[in-house]
Amino acid sequence: MNNKIDINIQTKDRIGELYGLLVSLRNQTYSDWDLYILDDASSVPIQSNHIISCILQRLQIEGHRVMVIRNNKSKGLNSARQQLVDFTLNKGEGEFICRIDDDSILELDYLTKLISVIDKGYDLASGVVPHFAHSSIKREIKFVSPIINQVSLDDKGNFVLNCDDCGHEYLDSVILPAHHFRSSALYKKSIHKKVNYEYTLTTCGFREEEFFSFRCILEGFKLGVHTTAIAWHLATPSGGDRRNNYQDLSIQNQRLLNRFVKAKYKEHGDFIKSYNQSLKVSPNIKQSINKNNNLIYSREE
Repeated sequence: MNNKIDINIQTKDRIGELYGLLVSLRNQTYSDWDLYILDDASSVPIQSNHIISCILQRLQIEGHRVMVIRNNKSKGLNSARQQLVDFTLNKGEGEFICRIDDDSILELDYLTKLISVIDKGYDLASGVVPHFAHSSIKREIKFVSPIINQVSLDDKGNFVLNCDDCGHEYLDSVILPAHHFRSSALYKKSIHKKVNYEYTLTTCGFREEEFFSFRCILEGFKLGVHTTAIAWHLATPSGGDRRNNYQDLSIQNQRLLNRFVKAKYKEHGDFIKSYNQSLKVSPNIKQSINKNNNLIYSREE
C-alpha cells in the first residue's frame, strides 16, 4: 500500500511562520512524504530567502520531493488553494493529501497519528488545533460531549460548530468521530472521485472545511480526530484571511453556511443524525444518548 503523503502548503509573506512549519515537518517521525508549496505572489519570492532555500535543499537531500510553484500575481486565497490541490492531484505521487496552514507548527508525531486514524478505517483525519493566541486549556476525554466538532442549530437559527478542539489539549489519546475536520487534515486522494474540494469556496475561505466535510459525509466517508495529534497554530485557526473587514466577512460566511446546510437538509434530510447513527465507535469509547437525543461519546472508566 502506498502511504506517501503529498504535503500542500499555500503561503504568502510569512517567511518566519513558514520556516517554523518546515522545521516541524523535517522532524516528523513519519517520513514518507513529499512537499508542494504555492508561493502566492509573496512580495519577495520564498526561494530567494536563504534560510528557506537551505531547509528546502536539506529536505530534498533527505529524500523528499520538493516543488515550489510561484504566482507572480495573486488571485486570492481560495484560488491559490484550488490551484495547489489541482497541481498535487495531477503531479503528486502520494495516496494522501495533507493541506497545512503556513502558520502551523506540528508536534513530532503529528503525521504518524493521522495515519493511525486512517488505519482505523477513517477516510479523513485531523488532529486538534490549539493556538498561541492564548494559553491552551487541558481537558479530559470523558468531557468531550458530544462528537468532537458537532454541528448544531443555535437559538437564532444559525448552524454552528461546537469546535471542542480549538484552544484545547487532551489528557488522553483516543480517536473520535467528527462532523468536520480542522486545518492540517489528512485525507485520501480517492475522495476526489466523488467530492470536489475547493470549488464552492466563499470569498475568504472560512467555510471550505465545512462544505467539504458535509459533502464527504453525504458520500459515505468517515471523518476522525486524533485527540493528541497537535498542530499548534500561531494565530486563531479561523484567522487565515488577511483583510481588515473580518467581522463583515464572518457575517457573510455565516449566511452562506446557513444557506448551504439548509439546502442539504432539504435535499437529504437529517444527514448529520444519520451519520452519527452509522458510526462504529472504538471499543474504549462509550456511546449513549442525552436528553436532547444527541449521541454522546465518553471514555470507558
